[in-house]
Parts: sequence; structure tokens; C-alpha cells
Amino acid sequence: MGKERELWNPEAESMPAAELETLQLAKLKRQLLRVYNESPYYRAKFDRAGVDPERFRSLAQYRDYPYFDKDEERRSQEESKLRAGHCLGMHITCDPRLVIRISSTSGTTGRPTFTGYTQKDREAVNETGARCLWRVGIRPGDVILHAMVLSMWIAGIPVADMYQNFGACVVPIGALTGVERFAQIAAEVFPKAMKCTPSYAEYLIKNLPERAGVEARDLGIEKIMVAGEPGGSIPHIRARIEAGFGGAKVYDSIGATGAVFSSSISCEANAGMHFVVGDYCYFEVIDPATLEPLPLEDGVEGEVVFTGLEKECAPLIRWRDMDIVQVFTTPCECGRPGFRYVVKGRADNMMLVRGVNAYPHAVRDVIAQFRPRVTGVMRIVLDAPLPVVQPPVLVRAEHASDLPAERIAPLAREIEKRIHDHLRFTARLELVPAGSIEERRGRTHKTDLFERRYEA
Repeated sequence: MGKERELWNPEAESMPAAELETLQLAKLKRQLLRVYNESPYYRAKFDRAGVDPERFRSLAQYRDYPYFDKDEERRSQEESKLRAGHCLGMHITCDPRLVIRISSTSGTTGRPTFTGYTQKDREAVNETGARCLWRVGIRPGDVILHAMVLSMWIAGIPVADMYQNFGACVVPIGALTGVERFAQIAAEVFPKAMKCTPSYAEYLIKNLPERAGVEARDLGIEKIMVAGEPGGSIPHIRARIEAGFGGAKVYDSIGATGAVFSSSISCEANAGMHFVVGDYCYFEVIDPATLEPLPLEDGVEGEVVFTGLEKECAPLIRWRDMDIVQVFTTPCECGRPGFRYVVKGRADNMMLVRGVNAYPHAVRDVIAQFRPRVTGVMRIVLDAPLPVVQPPVLVRAEHASDLPAERIAPLAREIEKRIHDHLRFTARLELVPAGSIEERRGRTHKTDLFERRYEA
């Protein structure tokens, strides 16, 4: 019996850089011509920008094409509801009757937006998802607990469908199942892996013992694929989940909605998420302030921009994903090909504190360094909408229940200094007893790290 291949699609995933660039140029030109000819919306958009797909000759020319962002997508979809009788946007590039599934974003930062899939798009979802599953050691026949919310959310039913197409045995348990029921099902189906948000994994670790009489580590789960929010690439969160599940390996993953589905997944080296879909998605990094493209070189940091090279229904051309990433092009210890990146924060969650850029998850990361004197639960209090936040930035965090009263104030000062030294802005820590801060999660189990007092 021969050695098992390391990649699902070795030819596509190991394509030499020059060959991949040639392929991307050809696919990009074809996609730009297609959307220009089939979508009056894109035709007008490109005409206003003064770009002509017929004259597209090099990837360097792509910097002249206009971006697409969430606000524009919402406007386009609101208009299509009124004028075209569907929710997929005026930028749709296929007959709506070819759409076989509609998914939506979680809507945690506003109205949800919708993504349509044709049969061709579904096949792309299955191919790119299989690449990620294979890299983490999932094989056909393995049992996967799918503990994402099973609704229209893009990480719900579409992921379950992809698992089934791959040949895995999916158990669509969802994220809203009671802890007791979760424990019962997990004990009876013998899962090898689980898919969930990082905060849901931590929720299970915390609540299973008291409410179901079982430890998470006793469920026998070997692999946990996390997505939907930061955490899987943050060392202390990853370590906490792995320890809580008895040594299960945590893999961080992310997609590129509107361009391609699954796009990136981490490896055993924990050195960032490997971008595995260069033949389906064109990846750019831009300066979030000037919007100028940055060279894709080792260590570059900026806002990621995606373009779907194969997406059939309403592809998003130069989609500003709003994630701030850092790219690594040096060879990975795992030996697998391709560049990697880590998500540093969200451009739409970025705080500007006297010219200093700061992200809420970076604040949480600093506070978590003080465990066990803190619980890790915290909120940044906002008195006005982002991005400008006046110093000192008020941060509420929970101290451990057994922390002596005389040690609370010194701990607050210690954390304030660490934030100043590491993140370069001034914070004012308000330490409150454990359990004081409400764990506010949306229906997708994402955690909001802001307390927006101005909304009240």
C-alpha cells in the first residue's frame, strides 16, 4: 500500500508561483469580461472607474479596478429586492433561477447580506472545503460534530453539505443544542472531529461538567476546526481549548465569502493559516488608510482583498473583507506549500487612539496573560461610535473570585501598564468580580468585545 498523499489536490495546491500567476491572470480576465458583459451593474461600475476588461493584460493593471465593500453590497441587495424581486443584489451575474441555495452572513454588525450558489458554485465549495479537511487529517468516513448554527448562516448548512460530499459522516448538532443534549449525542456517535466557534468550544469546556456531568476531554474528540471569530490562532485560547478537550488539536480556518468558500486553514506548526485556493481566489493586501496595494511579501500587514475567479452567482470583485492580516511567505515547518497569514483584527473594529491603531482582540490577548488572576472576560466601553476613541480607553475586566481585595487595584495598574507597553495606548482598567460581565453572544455564538453605551 503506497504512502497517502498529503494534499487533496496536489496539482492545484502545489502549483509553481509563475504557473499560478499565469492561471490567475487568465481566469481574472475571463471573470472581468463575464461580469462586464452580463451585469449592467458591473458595466456601469467599471465604466465609472475608467477600466475596460477588453484591455486587461496584466495583474498590475488590476490595481485600477474599483473595490467592493459591505455597504455597497447591502445597497445593491436592497435595490434588487425592490427592482428585481430577489435579494442577491443588482450585481448578480447569472439567471436567478440557476441559484440552488441562498445563505447569509450572521448579521452581527448590521442587516445580514446574502450569498447565492449555483450548482457550479456548490462544486467549488466542495472542492475547496475538501482541501482544508484533508490537510487536518479528516478522511471519508470520519464522524464530524458540526456545532455551528444550522440556519441560513454561511457556516451552517453549506458546511454540512460539503462534509457529506467529501464522504465524512456529519452529525449536524448545531450550536443551540442544550449542553446536556450535546453531551448525550457526543457520547453516542463517537466523533473524531468537531467544527465550532472558539467561544463555543470554551463554553462547552466551562459548562459540560456542571450541567451534564462530563468533562469535554472525555468526549474523545481529536480535532477541533474553529471559525467565525478570532481565537484559533491566538496561542492562549488555542492552548486552553486543546487542554480542555484532552489534547485535541485545534485548527483555525477562514473563508472568503463572495469569492470562494473555505480558503485557508492552519496546520500543526501553528504558524498561520495556509491559503489553499489560489486557483479559485485572487488574494491582495492593501494599506487600509490609502487603499493602495502592498507587495505580497514576508511580514507585510494590511487589509485583505479577495476576488472570486470562478464564482458564478454575484461574484464580488476586489472585495474588501475588512480583516487586517499579516502574511508569511517563508517555508512552513509543516512542509506544505503556499503562503500563510494570521488575522490581526478587523478594519471595522479598529480603534484609533491618538493615532494608534488598536484592536479589541489584542486587548483581550493582553488581559488573558494575567490568568488566573483574571477570568479572561472583558469589554471595551465605547461612548461614541468607532473608530476614534479618546484616551484613557475604559476597559472592564473580571478578576478571579478568590483574588484578595487588596490585590485588585495593583492588578489593574499592572494590566494598564502592560497594555501601554504592548499596544501603545492608555487604558483605564475597571476590575469587577467574576460573573459580573454578561456573556453576550449572538445566535452564531460570536462574542462581542465592545460595550456600546452610546447605543443606549
